[in-house]
Amino acid sequence: MSRYLMHLLLFPTRVSLCFLSLLYWIVVYGTAAITACLVLIRIIWNGFWDPYGTFHWTVRQRPPACLRDPALGKHAYLYGRSSGLRFHYVTKGDHRKPLMLFLHGFPENWYSWRYQLVEFSRCYHTVALDLRGCGNSDAPSQLEDYSLEKLLYDIRDTIDELGHTSCILVGHDWGGMLAWHFALERPDMVQRLVIMNAPHPASWLDAVLRRPSQLLRSGHACFFQLPFLPEIALSLEDFKLVRSMLCGGRVGIRNRARRLTEAQLEGYLYRLSQPGALTASLNYYRSLLSNTLYKHQDVAVTCMLIWGEEDNILVEGMSGGTRPYVRGPVVVHTIPDCSHWVQQDQPEVVNNLLWDFLMDRDSISNHTTHRLFSNASASGALNGDSRNL
Repeated sequence: MSRYLMHLLLFPTRVSLCFLSLLYWIVVYGTAAITACLVLIRIIWNGFWDPYGTFHWTVRQRPPACLRDPALGKHAYLYGRSSGLRFHYVTKGDHRKPLMLFLHGFPENWYSWRYQLVEFSRCYHTVALDLRGCGNSDAPSQLEDYSLEKLLYDIRDTIDELGHTSCILVGHDWGGMLAWHFALERPDMVQRLVIMNAPHPASWLDAVLRRPSQLLRSGHACFFQLPFLPEIALSLEDFKLVRSMLCGGRVGIRNRARRLTEAQLEGYLYRLSQPGALTASLNYYRSLLSNTLYKHQDVAVTCMLIWGEEDNILVEGMSGGTRPYVRGPVVVHTIPDCSHWVQQDQPEVVNNLLWDFLMDRDSISNHTTHRLFSNASASGALNGDSRNL
């Protein structure tokens, strides 16, 4: 009798969860359909007026010089014990020092961490990994190869193969989402957690369900759920949309001194232009977005969240939405006039914040501290004072 009573008591909760899940997917695919219509209209319009320029893209034959710069570190490979895949990474610093592992987002690769690789190699064994399917790492073709479980095994195997038992884990964008999940699954392997412009998985779900209109700001993530069309759209006009993401006036790097040169932009386009590379990268969205309803226990690792205030890619206010899901000590920093590409847009500010956090100069407590920083000058000095909010 008690068994039936238990099922009866749980029935409203199960119905609510099913309803929220259904609502979530309606919002995601509804947004994907709207975005797809807008993209198709643009493709047809541009193709009518300039068919050759629109449906033209170039496969890069040689990696650009910026990816071969020895000052940024040494290139190396490791094999994942769980997957058997070969992973490319760039490392700098003494391997006997504590590991500082960097995880990039889309459409980036290890090169997005060039400022941090050099800066922190004095005290740490810094490693910028090309995630599965990205950069020079192996790129399996099946969507199931990008399941959350396999991606988390990649991080664990990387730490093990590098000869460490734990690390300071730093992630941006989808790399940040992976870092959140890894800290939830393996807190014993994360000494400290640093997240840049990547919401806690549960705060993403909350933001979408509470304010579905805000999902339009992240319409690309929903659009990428569709097959084939995103790859075509991103390739058109020689990867114009990718260029716009990184360098455009609305969503690109805002700091004039740090805007990507054409040669630096080629550091990202080189690998993305290879056959199948875009599909491998987009599989992160197609796989990980389905894990939004993944178990969302609180993060107990000491962590810092850095958020570029002018992020026009992720939902507004996501940085503050992380607070309810962090049980351990945490500090949140917001950088004004800074884009989604925070570690490239304001590297001096980011590096200063990282040093303060790692050297325990930051005001970390058992309660969230939220600080607002002004932009840094080219020399790395902070202009203006910080203030508690």
